[in-house]
Amino acid sequence: MFPDVIIYPSYADTHSSVLDDIRDLFISRRLIHYAGSLQERCQLDEAALEKAVQKALVVCVTAGISPEEHFKSVFVYAGDALKKDWLVSDLGLQLITLNADITNPVVARLQVELLSGRGL
Repeated sequence: MFPDVIIYPSYADTHSSVLDDIRDLFISRRLIHYAGSLQERCQLDEAALEKAVQKALVVCVTAGISPEEHFKSVFVYAGDALKKDWLVSDLGLQLITLNADITNPVVARLQVELLSGRGL
């Protein structure tokens, strides 16, 4: 129709994209833990860990905290299989710990350590 017309992205589109990239960079710098490390440390199965993560996500949403700032779904190649894991912030890891199965003695001990200020 208009063979000589070149369409350029608007300044607003480019500017927004750059700001989103910068925001994502800052967020990713805080995502330093793998939720799967809790699975190994606490001897949780995948379903129990996923349930704790989902509860932690609900906590964020209910508290008005952006879950994207503390949780990122990733895939990790482990041995001979690709498996889902989560990159999480310090807060994300703590929320997962607080929402894990309390009948697990390792989880219970971690919850006490966390709440007594000794950290994970």
